[in-house]
Amino acid sequence: MKFVTVFVSIMLSLVIIFTPKANAAPEVGLMVGSDSGINVKMNEYKFGVGFDDFSFTLDKTFNFKDHPHFYWGVGGKIADKKNDDIKLGARAVFGAHTKVEQFTFFIEAQPTLYLIDDVKVELEAIAGVRYHF
Repeated sequence: MKFVTVFVSIMLSLVIIFTPKANAAPEVGLMVGSDSGINVKMNEYKFGVGFDDFSFTLDKTFNFKDHPHFYWGVGGKIADKKNDDIKLGARAVFGAHTKVEQFTFFIEAQPTLYLIDDVKVELEAIAGVRYHF
């Protein structure tokens, strides 16, 4: 229950601060890797729900001007590890994506600095596909 309260508080704060423009259709898909689960993208914001350690991520991404298939970003992660420890992390995102008809295929590297209990840096990675609605 403590995890849910912390998560809801953080997500509501982030939504209020970073409310995205509603001019693009959402992209919804699956991701595998460090966080296997659901991945949603709306404009430059990405939201993920991982089912391995039950985690939530929120990232703001930026495309490189000269290389439209590559992007970087910043964000956060909250995870409930198997031993009931809540981990909060700040992270960077470096990725590549390509669109094929209604699908976007992507791969990302995510160095994450965990801040609660044991301060450490972990290199995480995901790959996946999203459908454009």
